[in-house]
Amino acid sequence: MAVISTNRHHRVHRRPFQWFPYLLVAPLLLWIAGTVAYPLLTAVGLSFTNTGVVGTDGSFVGLANYKKVLLSGPFWASAWISLKWVLLNGVLQTGLALASAVLLSRGFRGHKAARTWLIAPWVIPTAAVAVIWGWMLSGTLGVVNYLLTAVHLIEKPLNFLGMTSTALPTAAFINTWHWFPFMAVVLLAGIQGIPAEIYEASAVDGANGMQQFIHITLPSLRPVVSAMGLVGTLWSFNVFDIVYLLTKGGPSGATRTLPVYIYEKGFKAFAIGEAAAASVVTALFLLTFALWYLRSESRQAPSERRDTA
Repeated sequence: MAVISTNRHHRVHRRPFQWFPYLLVAPLLLWIAGTVAYPLLTAVGLSFTNTGVVGTDGSFVGLANYKKVLLSGPFWASAWISLKWVLLNGVLQTGLALASAVLLSRGFRGHKAARTWLIAPWVIPTAAVAVIWGWMLSGTLGVVNYLLTAVHLIEKPLNFLGMTSTALPTAAFINTWHWFPFMAVVLLAGIQGIPAEIYEASAVDGANGMQQFIHITLPSLRPVVSAMGLVGTLWSFNVFDIVYLLTKGGPSGATRTLPVYIYEKGFKAFAIGEAAAASVVTALFLLTFALWYLRSESRQAPSERRDTA
């Protein structure tokens, strides 16, 4: 039996470089470089100088600004206030958004109109929100104090934004009212993505509404809540406008979060270099938290898949 051997020479054809896809994304990359990368690198550069006023040149001081920031009592006090601010917003927004999403997922009469009105607070400009709520909570002309005294819940009007004990929770409530519709819409989309057959099968097995919510709705919404938890934490930590418009960091620094502290350090104390160092330290804290959060979620996901398998 003859064995016929043939030698085949295969030529490797290299595909030509595809430049067109890169050309399409080039405008976006330029926009990101101009609006994100350049300001970030500029802030890092300023953090190593003693620049006092925007537009002026400062000399190189090395890590002196970072030493001042890390040894500063007001910086850590503002960091603690920011942590409380994030926790208050997280609890209030998640609870209110989840309750609204579950309610709107029911087919009650007028639910379409309710969905439309849900996003009304979200589309109102932040400045308008601050003005409206500042007037409503006024200790002299506010409608909130009028209603509370009318029903005898309080004896005299309260300055909700002017007392150290109530300023931060009040500002967090206003910020929650402004932003919870966004989270509610996302959670509502997640609820509507759960197959109806799962609820029907559980109803046949005798599960009531609360059991369905605990064992079906919440586990199914975990990926959505996980993503919103990270995004919402970063957003809440960086909120500046609503806090400054409502309280300007007062009273007595009770609402001086890190963004307000950095603003005051840079544009009131005229220490741009130190403010830039504080912003870089804050960014590193948030980056560390984001990496830890993503790693924790990635570890929990395989264990959950094994449990459901």
